[in-house]
Amino acid sequence: MEVIPPSGWDSQDKQVQVELGDQVQGSAGFGPFGVGQRNEAILWWVWDTKAMQSGEHTLNFSILPSGPTWQEVVVLEPTTRMPYSQSAWASTTSDCCTLFYFTSTDAGRDIEALKNLVDEQAADVSVHMQVDFQQRVSITFLPRLLGHGGFTSNGIYVSYLDGNIAGNITSQVIHHEMVHLLDGSLGGEMRPAMLVEGLAVYMSGGHYKRDPLLPRAAALLEINKYIPLKSLMDDFYNQQHEIGYLEAGALIEYMVEKYGWEAYQDFYRHIPDLGSQEKSLESALNQNFNISLTQLEQNFQEELKTKVITEAVRSDLALTIEYFDSLRHYQKVLDPSAYFLTAWLPDGEVMRQKGIVADFLRGPNNLDNRIFEFLLLTASHEMVAGHYILADILLGVINKTLDLYPK
Repeated sequence: MEVIPPSGWDSQDKQVQVELGDQVQGSAGFGPFGVGQRNEAILWWVWDTKAMQSGEHTLNFSILPSGPTWQEVVVLEPTTRMPYSQSAWASTTSDCCTLFYFTSTDAGRDIEALKNLVDEQAADVSVHMQVDFQQRVSITFLPRLLGHGGFTSNGIYVSYLDGNIAGNITSQVIHHEMVHLLDGSLGGEMRPAMLVEGLAVYMSGGHYKRDPLLPRAAALLEINKYIPLKSLMDDFYNQQHEIGYLEAGALIEYMVEKYGWEAYQDFYRHIPDLGSQEKSLESALNQNFNISLTQLEQNFQEELKTKVITEAVRSDLALTIEYFDSLRHYQKVLDPSAYFLTAWLPDGEVMRQKGIVADFLRGPNNLDNRIFEFLLLTASHEMVAGHYILADILLGVINKTLDLYPK
């Protein structure tokens, strides 16, 4: 359960407690959660309902020590209504990895092909990063889209499902996340988020798919979507997602081409921690290349202005930005647990220990959700086919309709 207080509410030294009748189910304090660092209290798996009767049940919530209190009515469906009642955790190994998945899902169906795929990606990442994985990589395949479909914490998590509205190429996502794992193992005193994500995009040859990074970044200048590097340094994850990742990857490509891989690695691995990412980066740029962040950006933009931008690159870039903004709009309105800044991402290892499957299997499946996901998939297919005008019309319909929902 997530308890989210009003903006500006003083949560310091306060806890939320939940009771069923006179039985305390659990309590938790408030703190930052997710990429967006939203203030909330999380009560992990505090109510085991398998022995409960189906129907309505009233939970009592209290803010300790001095209130307020409120009630929430929860409707428990019969076990026979659980769409994932036949699924269980399963695992297998490949040369590089331990793969965790759920039976009766698309990953379970394709697990042999996925074993070959992850080995191919691990070998490619090791070659390009010039370092081997020191231990077996944990990869969990999720049968539901969370965030943009891939993240790394105590292992790699990848959304794998037919009809994935993010349109992810699984090999690309796994490659990106494997770069993060090896990057983290190589260390560094201060690794700014912009450079961490930029390295993963650069080493993977693109973000969601393989793309010409420098020409696409050049198109950002042309369509007035370029984000200043200082803004990316200050608050990378809250900038427009596709633009930030593209710029960061293109910047790494530019620096590697200009200074060489060894010089870039020496710079990146020895950025001093001076308390802020901007100050730290300024110091390292001056120490290694005798330039400032402003000079780096000027040189980077001058390089971008030399690139030839085709109409296909320009149109695909603009529609990609619009598409993923629309996808996040949908998630915020009708699937908030999947929205990347506040996505519900429990610890897979603990879930396996407890035999819990619902957190990664359960998702909204109302008629509205099915309609919007069909429209998003259709728009994605039209983009891939190069039908940009039709894709743009569909995205316009999606966003205008989502705007009609209560805020």
